[in-house]
Amino acid sequence: MDRIISFSRYICGKEEFDFSELYRNCDIGKKLLPVNVFRLEHKKYGNILINTGCSGLIKKNPAVFAKLLTKRKLIFNSSDEICAQLEAEGNDPVIIKKVLLTQCTPDCCGGLRMLPRYELISTAKVLAVHMLSDPADGLIKNTLADDDIKKSAAGIFKGTTFLKDYFKWVYDVLGDGSILAVDLSGYAKAMAGYYLSEKNIFIAADASVNIQAVEEKLTPSDKLLSKTFYPDDYLSVLITLRRLHKEHPDLKMIFSHSENII
Repeated sequence: MDRIISFSRYICGKEEFDFSELYRNCDIGKKLLPVNVFRLEHKKYGNILINTGCSGLIKKNPAVFAKLLTKRKLIFNSSDEICAQLEAEGNDPVIIKKVLLTQCTPDCCGGLRMLPRYELISTAKVLAVHMLSDPADGLIKNTLADDDIKKSAAGIFKGTTFLKDYFKWVYDVLGDGSILAVDLSGYAKAMAGYYLSEKNIFIAADASVNIQAVEEKLTPSDKLLSKTFYPDDYLSVLITLRRLHKEHPDLKMIFSHSENII
């Protein structure tokens, strides 16, 4: 029997992207894409979120938030917050037992402090960024998990998986092989992707805006590369995803801003 019983998506805000500026060989123009949060129900570990989406907490420092909006056009209201959506379904947010974090950006960890109790899990690289973020940055501080929240780094996966043909390290998030993690750092200083082995779903975070840049091999512009922490690593990861998509066409590859979800 599958260990992951269900997989669903919440849209916890939206972000505007100008594809014509981000890619040299694209004239789509501006698109408003969702900020995705994924919820899994695990047979043993219960309800798990991948990221938390936007929340009002990232507006607590107006000056820093205004600066953020010059770089990222985020749109959201209180009803978009993950806790509000859970409660609208009749679920108490306390049902969330674990949160898997792809990276430390406001649209990924914006709701961490709104959740009452959980374990935060990611790669050691992502957790290091989380723990070493500058506490003087009000925006970052408001999106980080409280100090008393348990934080765990995924260990090395010792089994067999096709992912080892593409990534140097593969991590076992829950210790049972049901969710594997890989390093996708480049766009962000540290970023993790998650593979749901029983569902054949690969959540590739912000390694690409969406699947279009992978399928159509859109060429990143200088403007897009200037927004990345490590342009060479970003391009290397994008090339790896294109190879992965070509060689495993049955793999369901989705991103933090994918429009169409399984």
